[in-house]
Amino acid sequence: MVALDPILKKAYWTLAALGGFYAIFILFLINPTFQRHSLYAHKFHTGYYGYLHNVSNPESFGFARNQITPFNLSTPDEETLYCWHILPLDVYAKHEREITAQPSGAVADLTQTVGYRLLKEDPQSRVVVNFHGVCPTLPFPFPSHTNPTPSQLTHPQNAGHVAQGWRTGTYASLTTLPHTHILTCDYRGFGHSTGIPSEAGLITDGIALVSYVLNTLSHPSTRTLLLGQSLGTAVTSAVSLYYTSPQSSLLPAAIISAESQETYRFAGVVLVAPFPSIPLLLRTYRIRGLIPILSPLRPYPYLSSLLEARIIDKWPSGARLVALVKAARETGLGVRVTIVHARDDADINWKLGEDVYAGMEMAMVGDAGVAKTEERKSVVGFERVTRGAVVYRAVEDWPVDGRGVDGGRVVELEVVRYGGHNRVVTYSPVTLAVMRAFDSVHD
Repeated sequence: MVALDPILKKAYWTLAALGGFYAIFILFLINPTFQRHSLYAHKFHTGYYGYLHNVSNPESFGFARNQITPFNLSTPDEETLYCWHILPLDVYAKHEREITAQPSGAVADLTQTVGYRLLKEDPQSRVVVNFHGVCPTLPFPFPSHTNPTPSQLTHPQNAGHVAQGWRTGTYASLTTLPHTHILTCDYRGFGHSTGIPSEAGLITDGIALVSYVLNTLSHPSTRTLLLGQSLGTAVTSAVSLYYTSPQSSLLPAAIISAESQETYRFAGVVLVAPFPSIPLLLRTYRIRGLIPILSPLRPYPYLSSLLEARIIDKWPSGARLVALVKAARETGLGVRVTIVHARDDADINWKLGEDVYAGMEMAMVGDAGVAKTEERKSVVGFERVTRGAVVYRAVEDWPVDGRGVDGGRVVELEVVRYGGHNRVVTYSPVTLAVMRAFDSVHD
């Protein structure tokens, strides 16, 4: 037998070791507990270290005194969610003296605060219900953008709490919109919230937060917008479907709601970096764009299918959004869905976002009165694409640039050049998508 060259021998054993580690990793993923921690990474956040991130002191994240009011929200299954109410800058500036005179810190009842009164008394008030990202990955200490700050090098965007990573940047950009309040919560098991995350649990949390806005705060749904990023888009998609078609078979039977199953029409649904489902995502997903999950098993479809079948929380957002646009027509409620995805997203490829859009477009094009638009920037780059995007696609029952009418549907896809996976939600295209959705509502 011919002896291997020492270099080849080292390469052989290196590859064998990597293969062994990968096999062990895949076997661990079959375990429900390890799978849950890998998907949600909810135990990894800087809230453990009060000197780094004290979410009870929003001023430390650059917000004005008492611009944010922390409060707790109880879910129907008796979990407690840690939440923030964030005031828009125009409202804050107008009432700054009154706001700063109030005690700082968490409150027992948000409806007894000055912030709530300002929301309630403003006939032009708007609410963005924000579902933050929970990018499915193992904890890794590097954000996906190219210029991290020193503090961001210490914590991953994929888990965390309401103030982690670029989330505060999202709030800061949205609060520049006039009359636009933000409500956001940590999902169960994240940050200071109680419980253990699961697909049904996170959807229950989302329904509880939206129900709180609509019923407890008595804010109209037509001036309420749902915004999700990364896995937050999966929560947003499920919650949107629930409020359009509560009996849909695509919703988990285990979700719990304390309210009557009434349907609502929202100002819009904005999805930043969505994906069709967890199994489809994992076929191409690489942790921080480097470490593959299931793509090495592509030559072995039987083994890949076997592992995909063991995924507990599948999050079929693509199918739920198709059901959403169909139900929006059947109920006459209408819906406006905008997808924003960055071309340089190293975590969730922008083509998966386009797949999500394509499913909704296919569900609509056969209906009467539906028109569609598609524009793409060429390699040369001479063609002008709407809004400066790399790809812009739309399908609608009414003109995208016109004012909406009850019962109409608009679905848009905007692939932008920059923003990566996490930072893009703080960029102007997302803020503009929110603004257009509110402005399109028929008053």
